[in-house]
Amino acid sequence: MKKNICVFGGSVSGKEKANEDLANLVGQTIAENNFDLVFGGGESGMMGLVASSCIRYGAKTTGIIPDFFIKEDNINIKFPNKFNTKLIITETMHDRKRLMYNKSEAFLVLPGGIGTLDECFEVLTWCQLNLIKNKNIGIINFNGYWNPLIALIKNIINQGFMNSKNLNYFEEIKDIELLKKFLNNI
Repeated sequence: MKKNICVFGGSVSGKEKANEDLANLVGQTIAENNFDLVFGGGESGMMGLVASSCIRYGAKTTGIIPDFFIKEDNINIKFPNKFNTKLIITETMHDRKRLMYNKSEAFLVLPGGIGTLDECFEVLTWCQLNLIKNKNIGIINFNGYWNPLIALIKNIINQGFMNSKNLNYFEEIKDIELLKKFLNNI
């Protein structure tokens, strides 16, 4: 049975074309390394690109989305196989995130905005509180997008607001070889 990896990423692709290329490469790499995808269910931006790439390269995807997003994102549930092999609709964002966390063996954080940061920090917090155990978190930082985030986390530690052991809860992934190594260690 394939393992599931959860991807957090923007509902838009940002200004740089490199973000689109990254999302497609991550989806391809997930599929080629025998994983299926769990994600937020959106068909646009980084999420949609990763999902469609996963499907294109043979992985199954499970999109988990709260019902109010279906109206906002115009999710096309008539043609689910382009983005969502399976689509699960939840009542709340909290239900969505809990299901995403429970259905996944590991997490990847791609470029994104405040929602991506929320998901990233929530899984890091759950690791710190021992609510998530033995699940790897990889922060995809191929093009330096997350450099300010990594610096912020180190500053929080340096300022005494977080223990340095929290650095053990995630890996910074700077290139495709490190991504493959991360996937092989799940």
